[in-house]
Amino acid sequence: MTGDESPDNNDESEVFEFDCPECGTHIVGVVSKCPTCGIEFIIEEVEEFRCPECGEIIPVDATECPNCGLKFEMTAPKGPEEAHEEPTAEPEVVETPEEPTEPPVKESLKDEFPRLVAEVKSMMALAREFGVDTTHAKVLIDKAVTAGKKGDLGVAVERVRESKGSIESSIRGRVENDLKDLEDLKVIADKMGEDPSSIEESEGLVGVELEKGDLKSALTHAKEGMKRAESLTGKYIEAQNMVRDLEKILENAERFYIDVSEVRLRLEEARAAEANGDYSMMGIMARKGREQIMYILPDEIREELKRSKLVLMDAKAEGKDVNIPVKLLKEAASALNRERYDEALEKLVEFRSDIRRI
Repeated sequence: MTGDESPDNNDESEVFEFDCPECGTHIVGVVSKCPTCGIEFIIEEVEEFRCPECGEIIPVDATECPNCGLKFEMTAPKGPEEAHEEPTAEPEVVETPEEPTEPPVKESLKDEFPRLVAEVKSMMALAREFGVDTTHAKVLIDKAVTAGKKGDLGVAVERVRESKGSIESSIRGRVENDLKDLEDLKVIADKMGEDPSSIEESEGLVGVELEKGDLKSALTHAKEGMKRAESLTGKYIEAQNMVRDLEKILENAERFYIDVSEVRLRLEEARAAEANGDYSMMGIMARKGREQIMYILPDEIREELKRSKLVLMDAKAEGKDVNIPVKLLKEAASALNRERYDEALEKLVEFRSDIRRI
């Protein structure tokens, strides 16, 4: 009988078809070897089992899956005295260790990316609703977009992760600051002869929700507490917010060595008025300080924009990725044109920080 002949071939036999596990040639009929590559087949009645890797049905004595190539380690054959016993164990299947390949990792990142983006969008919406500063998170999102356009999914996912962490940190920081403010406002209300129990109630609720991790509820209770405090302390909260805004502007201005000594005097006068319980004067001094700094800033910002553009050109000439710095400078110039000088100053601070990182 030749290699291509089929044993016990007759008209009643069922046609048997399969693909050669070595070269893939489609073979019809029962043959002892592949007509293309010559690999020999052992034809016998055997039990079958399912490949644990791809699910292909294969003989129980196979050493390799013909579909996916998974290799199997067989148990030792039985001795002659055990030849007539029924098999008591299936072959031991051992996967050949393989190094992790890139495609599965990318697939995992593709699954994670939309989930992270959805979470970040939800957190950004919450931050906007309660006026939480998310400037740093927005920069990270811009970097994620840039990485995505370049096809660098790993970097894009990492930047979105960082953005999510930044937003959560900002929200938690805001809640913690609100708790401190409510504590201070209880003292202010008491000094003014008002009952601070309603503020204390809100303070307690904020702490409970923060402990549970429910940031939205914590922000909601903090906002309600501030409303209660405002009804008790009058102009104090408004004056306090004005002082804090002025402090932030002065801090940013001093990063660029702008002379704000005169404005600092107004801030000190506002703090002195607060200590004396004169919250109307506190607000007046803070407002005067803001007017002074807003008069100084336009020319200083224009000069800083010129210097920043030169720095940007140098970075570009060095082949650095300047997409984010360019965007920040455009936003600073736009804020300057809209006379939002405090906002323009913030964008220049962000620009300086980002250009140093690249």
